[in-house]
Amino acid sequence: MMKMNYEQSVKRLREIIAKLKDDNTSLEDTAKLYKEGLVILNECKSTLDKITSELEEPEK
Repeated sequence: MMKMNYEQSVKRLREIIAKLKDDNTSLEDTAKLYKEGLVILNECKSTLDKITSELEEPEK
């Protein structure tokens, strides 16, 4: 999977959510999308945690 920036990741998560809500998505596709979503979600959380710690870090 290609590395995405935060905004691209959020866009992809929205696409995944829409597909997961679609009753026509097969069980196999649902499982793949769910796994992909978890990976992207963890990457987003890591990005946000890094930015938060940089903002909270006192200047030296």
